[in-house]
Amino acid sequence: MLSLVLKPWIATCGETRARLSAYLDGELEGRSLVRVRRHLARCKRCRALLDALVRTIEHVRSLGLAETRAAEPATVRAILERIEREREHPPGPTG
Repeated sequence: MLSLVLKPWIATCGETRARLSAYLDGELEGRSLVRVRRHLARCKRCRALLDALVRTIEHVRSLGLAETRAAEPATVRAILERIEREREHPPGPTG
């Protein structure tokens, strides 16, 4: 009986899992936000899933930062010189 009374105010595990990305992105509003927050306050499994998702996002972001570093100027020059040489003298069919 209590679950029927609380249903409009607390999300289910399935609803919460389906909305975790939107929750993290700040896209939930109104009743949806309240329902998910209340569910997370009560459910250890969904909180653990949220924590794992946050850690995964942070890890992916840190990988992206490492990959976006600028190449060394000498490397850029060497690549551009090779492109220019290959334009002027394309390699044969074997490379």
